[in-house]
Formats: sequence, C-alpha cells, structure tokens
Amino acid sequence: MRNELSTAFQQLDGVLAANQDLWSCQPFTNNDLPWSHTHRHLTGALLALGDEELLALHGSQQLRQHWFQHLEPDLCAALYAFEPPLAARVRPLELDSFDSLHMPGRKWQQIVSFAGALPQRNLPHVDWCAGKGHLSRVVQRNQRQPVHCLEWDAALVATGSALAARQCRDIHYHQHDVTRPLPLDCADPARVHMGLHACGELHHHLLRHVASTRARAVALSPCCFHKVSTEYYMPLSGAARNSQLRLDRAALHLALKSTVAARRTERELRERERWWRLAFDALQRDVRGCDDYLNVPSCKRELLRQGFGDFCHWAASERQLALPAAIDYDHYLQRGRERQRAITRLELLRQLFSRPLELWLVLDCALFLQEHGYRVAVTQFCDNSVSPRNILIQGERI
Repeated sequence: MRNELSTAFQQLDGVLAANQDLWSCQPFTNNDLPWSHTHRHLTGALLALGDEELLALHGSQQLRQHWFQHLEPDLCAALYAFEPPLAARVRPLELDSFDSLHMPGRKWQQIVSFAGALPQRNLPHVDWCAGKGHLSRVVQRNQRQPVHCLEWDAALVATGSALAARQCRDIHYHQHDVTRPLPLDCADPARVHMGLHACGELHHHLLRHVASTRARAVALSPCCFHKVSTEYYMPLSGAARNSQLRLDRAALHLALKSTVAARRTERELRERERWWRLAFDALQRDVRGCDDYLNVPSCKRELLRQGFGDFCHWAASERQLALPAAIDYDHYLQRGRERQRAITRLELLRQLFSRPLELWLVLDCALFLQEHGYRVAVTQFCDNSVSPRNILIQGERI
C-alpha cells in the first residue's frame, strides 16, 4: 500500500515529467523557447509585466504561484498539491548568549529552529559537517547527551573544540572526511545523526551510512543538490530510480533557485554580470556567424568593476575567440539590456517549478529511508524568510 510520501512523490513525478518542456529549457541560453509557441498566453502575459510587479514576483514564491494560478490553474494545483507542514516545536530550548556569538542572525535562527524540532532522545548525536559546532552546542545543552562533530577543516575543528571546552560541554570533535568510513564513536548504531544544510553528495553519504548501520534516528535538512560529481543526479530510492526524469546540474540548480535576498552591492554586481554576459552573447553570435550560446566560465568580481570592453576581451580569450578591432560596445550593451528585460520575465515560469523540484529531491531521500525501515516525517523547520532550504527530514528506526 502506498503511504502519503510515496503518493506525493508519484504525483509530483508525473506532473514534472509531463511538463518538462516548460522548465528544462533555460531562457538565458536559448533564444527560441519551445513553450513560447505552445503556451503563447504565458509568453504574452510574462513579457507584459511591469518592473515593480516583476520584482515582487521574483521575490515571492507565494505571489508567483498566485499569479500563475489564473493562467494555469490545473498545473499549479498539481505542482503544489504537496507542501510539508510546519514542524512542531518539541519544547522551549535552553539557550545561552555565548552560543550565538559571531553568528549571523539568520543562521542562528536556523539552528534554534532545527534544534527545537528534535525530539528528546537519550542517545549520543553525530553532527555531520559540523563547522565550529554551533548546532552541536545547542543540541548538547538541550538533549544532555554527548555530541560527536564531524568536520574536515582543521581550523574549524580547533575553534569548535576551544568553544566547547570553554563551556565544559560533552562535545567531541573528529577531523574527518565524511565520504570515508566514520570513526568508531560515530558508527555505533545507537546514534542520532543530524545534518543542517549538508551539501550535495554529503547528505547522500549521511543517509547511506544511516541505512547501512541501522542507526536509531536521523534529522536532515538537505542543501546544494547541484554539488555532485556526476553529470546527472543519482537517485537514492527505488521510486526515483524508476522515474522518467533525469536531472542534470541545470535542473538541480533550478531546485535551489529560491534564495534569501542578497545585499544590494552583491545584487547589483550579479545583475551587471548577467547583462554583460547577454551582451557578449549577442556579440559572439555575430562574430561566429552562429546562433548558438557559447558558455563562458565564472569571472572574478574585480572584472565586473572594469569596463564592458575588458569583459568582452576576457570572455573571448577564455573561448579562443578572435574579436574584430572595431566593436560598437554600446550597440551590444543595448541588445543585452533588451534581452535581459525579456529573460527576467520569461524565467518566472521556470521558477514556478523550483519548489516542486526541490520537494522531488527531498522525497527521494525520505523514501530511501522508508525503504530501509525508518518511520519518516517531512516538515518545514523554519520560515522561508529565515532559509529557503527549510525542509527537515526525520527518520526513526522502526
């Protein structure tokens, strides 16, 4: 019999596969989008958006969903049929002002929300990719159980060990590569494994270790799905392996599209880079006589503070492209600006699929745990404004 998570995955998998033409093709790299011909009503409505409404839609998943519901009600209903409930606060946490020293406000809120959703278990905890151990100190204080921290960076281990010693906490640091077999103290089945924003393949290593050692419990908030060593995502669960979907890095990036607003200077540089890349794209198509996108690697921020001409010569040299001596840079900047205006509107359709793709990946993790004998709950441990990566997967061995 299918359970709730399995049913949610199958429904989500079906709608994502059936509408792959709406999200798999990127407006930034493709001048002719397939859906612009099959869904002309969407193209027209998106291109007609004013600047203020556009900014609001880019900044809010809820507003995007509401806007598209008027144009594609059935699609939106299917995409957003599953939304994890808010995690119950198990109990008020005992906190110390020392624990939040040198921590950004949002990160501290994430830690408090994550720790507050963990039930009391009289078992040692293992904190994966622990950094300085901020989460570990909160969990150790409130669970009153030993915590083992896994961290490969020696400097972070040294700092975390000093912070724990200063408070005489029962926290034990292990400088360790989590892709390798764990230290004996961490590999014991009588452990609770936790990972707050464990990146990419690291949270897959965590889940495989939990399943193979039959660990008692796990609490995981996955992150950075695109940080994988393979060209395509390697599913964990049988349901995801049987799916028609094959998610490449572009799709995994799309699953992370929702982010908390960056600082103004960073946002301006990011927008300038997009503008200049599009302007250079128009230039390289004319120079090559080929209407295909030419991928250009990441650039240093210093280059964006120089002129557009310098950027063009750098990009051309990266791709062994000879530029003509005389270039009307203003002409291409104007073409880039026009293209940028269209793209920022057309990209809203892809963003409609960001959360559903993230939940597809989350449910793959959850179903993997179920297949290995765990009772699993998928919830939201904090508000989206605190972190867009707010999903908490908790599994308890049956």
